[in-house]
Amino acid sequence: MTALWDHQVKAIGTLREYLGRQERGAASLVSMPTGSGKSAVIGSVLADPGDALTGRPVLVLAPWRTLAKQLRADVQERVWTNLGVQRPAGLPRVVGVRSAADFVQSDHGPDAEPLIHVTTMAMALEIYKRVDLDPTEMGSLFANFAAVVVDECHYEPAPTWSEAVRATGLPTCLLTATPFRNDNRFFDLDEKARYRYSHADAVEDNVLRQPVFERLERGGSERDFVAGLLKRLRRLSPAKADRVIVRCGNRASVEAVVAALHNAGEKAVGFHETFEHSARDRGLWRSVPAPDDRPDVRFWVHQHKLTEGFDDPSVVVLAVYDGFGSDRARVQQIGRVLRNPSRTDNAKAWVLSPDDEMQRAWERYLTFDAGEAPRSMATDPAGVEALLAAQPETFYWERLFRERFDLHDESAWTHVKYRLSASLRLPHETPDLDVLAQMVRTDHVARDQRVLSIGAPNADSRVILYLSVGNSPVLRTGAFVEMTLGYTVLHWDGTRLFVSDSGSSVPESVRASSTPVDARSLVGLLPTGSRISDISLANNDLGQWSLRSRSLSAFDLGRIASEIGGSTYGYATAEGHLQIDGDRVSRYTGVRNARVTDRRKSEGSFGDLSDWFKEIGSALDEGQAPAAAIDRYATPVTPPADPKPAHVLLDVDPGNFEGIDGKSTLRIDSYGEEVSDDGTFRIVLNEEAVAVHIAWNSTTRRFELGSAARVPFRSVSGSRDVFWQDVVREQSIRVATTGGLVYTNGNFWSLASRDRGAALGLLSVLTEHDGLGAVLSEKGPVDAAGRWSRETAFGLLDLDLLPDALGSEATILCTDMGTEIADFVGFNDSKVILAHAKSKKADEASRISASALHEVVSQAIKNMKYLSVGNTDAPYTDTWARRWNGGPLGTADRLRLGHRSRQGSTYWKRVDAVVQSHATEREVWLVLGASLSKKALTAELKKATPKPVAVQVHALLNSAWSAAQQCGVRLRIYCSP
Repeated sequence: MTALWDHQVKAIGTLREYLGRQERGAASLVSMPTGSGKSAVIGSVLADPGDALTGRPVLVLAPWRTLAKQLRADVQERVWTNLGVQRPAGLPRVVGVRSAADFVQSDHGPDAEPLIHVTTMAMALEIYKRVDLDPTEMGSLFANFAAVVVDECHYEPAPTWSEAVRATGLPTCLLTATPFRNDNRFFDLDEKARYRYSHADAVEDNVLRQPVFERLERGGSERDFVAGLLKRLRRLSPAKADRVIVRCGNRASVEAVVAALHNAGEKAVGFHETFEHSARDRGLWRSVPAPDDRPDVRFWVHQHKLTEGFDDPSVVVLAVYDGFGSDRARVQQIGRVLRNPSRTDNAKAWVLSPDDEMQRAWERYLTFDAGEAPRSMATDPAGVEALLAAQPETFYWERLFRERFDLHDESAWTHVKYRLSASLRLPHETPDLDVLAQMVRTDHVARDQRVLSIGAPNADSRVILYLSVGNSPVLRTGAFVEMTLGYTVLHWDGTRLFVSDSGSSVPESVRASSTPVDARSLVGLLPTGSRISDISLANNDLGQWSLRSRSLSAFDLGRIASEIGGSTYGYATAEGHLQIDGDRVSRYTGVRNARVTDRRKSEGSFGDLSDWFKEIGSALDEGQAPAAAIDRYATPVTPPADPKPAHVLLDVDPGNFEGIDGKSTLRIDSYGEEVSDDGTFRIVLNEEAVAVHIAWNSTTRRFELGSAARVPFRSVSGSRDVFWQDVVREQSIRVATTGGLVYTNGNFWSLASRDRGAALGLLSVLTEHDGLGAVLSEKGPVDAAGRWSRETAFGLLDLDLLPDALGSEATILCTDMGTEIADFVGFNDSKVILAHAKSKKADEASRISASALHEVVSQAIKNMKYLSVGNTDAPYTDTWARRWNGGPLGTADRLRLGHRSRQGSTYWKRVDAVVQSHATEREVWLVLGASLSKKALTAELKKATPKPVAVQVHALLNSAWSAAQQCGVRLRIYCSP
């Protein structure tokens, strides 16, 4: 074929000579820059691989389906058309691979038609998986094949698919245009079968154009960029037939650049994998069509689609709107404009970008390409073997004379110093450790780590020794190769898989085939009697203004007041201190990956690690109770298959909704109640009862709510959904299930571990008052002297509770009505109290009411900030100096005791002066009439399965207590005995 160029002839000769030797185990490598004719080399070798291999099938691999399809068309017809020759008569039929199952089941024996199978690297791996990753079976499947040809062998997935290629046992021809891999972890190379055609050679031979770099301002928008680009092109005056590639950083920019080009009267097409098929009429394509089907347009706009595998010699300009993340991508993209099939002397291409990063990357590449040939090869060792060989035979380090050992030996694991650390997993099925070790080996290779050996200390353990090689992380552009030795231990105790890795990671194959030991079991590894010094908590409440997490540290957190974190927090990690067999042990546990790490006396031998595995397994089997400092927090649980709601409260702020008519205001008089057997419960909105149905949706894994009654309100922000749509979308509900779980913010939480009846726990903030069980209402009418009756919650606060707590020198204000921070504000020189009152009516009295408590807790938490030291916000105080007006209930002087101020703002200044003094006490009171009995709640919470309403009350009270502690405020809750 005289139409071939000299370098192509040399490359073909290298590959044919290699194939003629029929040596297996080492691969041939051809490196040629983009645009220098790799496809013609591949086609020529496939047409005539040599006498010994002619008439046998060949496997050809490319990185992705698009490239495989393009390569299939090239070899079948396009290469020969471009060369101006007839398709070789000896070239077998070129086909794709429909599926791994189809390929494995097909006949590839001597009597079958010898086909050229062109497919992807991923498909090769799928075929390997079809034979259970068995190299012997893979070799048998490909026994009649002549060779494997791999195009673009530099591509990133190489670590995994190279395992499949090696398992075929076939001669392997590797071709690459981008020599950026500095290792031989994936293929052993035949030193006699390498051919390299450098970029400098290709430019000298006029095979490639020379890029000319120019700055092109990005502008403030895609429209500005396009205007600047068109102006620059008019100055450069490329031929009208020349095409331009525009590189963008996201789908939106691709679409905007195409639109701007269309508006400027230019023909343009954009490519992005997320475009809809219907967008083609706007010039937006999901994939790049085959060369024969490509539209006749000047501008080709993309994000990733045209970086590799796109060959069109009419493209002579690259315009960069958004940059790249790596030099490899920059070089690949520049390569798209360098093809010079006519071999025109001194041919130029233009690269237009907003900075000089493209030019500097290109200069680094040219320096790299001009380096010593073996160091520039795609699969060169990068000195790994040389670095290993450079290790000293013997040396003195850390008080020991040490000698080099064989890292590849199966007993290499005996030299390792092991940490007492592991992730505890529950496999989906009983693991075969040898198979699992091979899968982990593949995981390491996929992470650019070189597996050195796999050892078997005993029947239940495997040790994978690996080497991480990379450039120093402290360098931005220079080169300094560093090595780190690592290990992964797999141990199966018959119930659990222990995964101990020096890098504290869990291999992907293990992660995919197992789940972490659940938190309920893990907490027992820090049992009762352990001193917990550190704990991190994840908040179940993920609202916009909620803390996402918190961490606590103390010498002994068990001595900190119970319930300090609140039931919305769940234990995430903890460190504790305990004694085991007389030894002091510091132990870390983490819920996410079920990780356990011990710091204790250990020589670091595998025997020590093995004994530790047994110790941890035994502790888990015992199921010990956790330390109190952990047990006080909630534990997230897996949702039951069909959770049944027993009690529901809406967890919404009425202020977040507006009337659809634009005028109405939402008021929620009752937030929820017990759920009936048919899944309905009642709320009261604007004094109207509304029946609501609730049910669990197993597909969306959330609760669905709705009502036949119209609720004419919508959210005031975000999507502005109507009321029930917003509640369901945000899951703005608190549900107690029949199984004792609480559902909030999309999570199920168990409160089973909490000591609900503890005298020093949450119930310690409840103060009994005989009068509160007999109150008739919250306020009631005032008498002629402007006083509320002691048969109301207001009366008890006004006449007894606040004066008794503050003394005769206090100032007490009724701040009820309007935008209030409390119903009463009381203060003296050393104490400030915000008091909130809530009471059921006499005919609705309840001993445990969650609905009544929900409203008053929400009000208290919302206004607690005013009692925090450092607060600079002032509440609404305009009404404080006016009379209280209860309409039919009468009017009263707001100043109930103390010195009068003429303005409400003056009252607040007096209050705030006390608050900001660090020596004063700050308290928030909840005064609950006819709605909560301490005795009834205590008795209910001591039950093995308390009523759902009691669980709701427990959670609400705990929320208020947690908020108070975060503000440094004391919470007191007055209720009936």
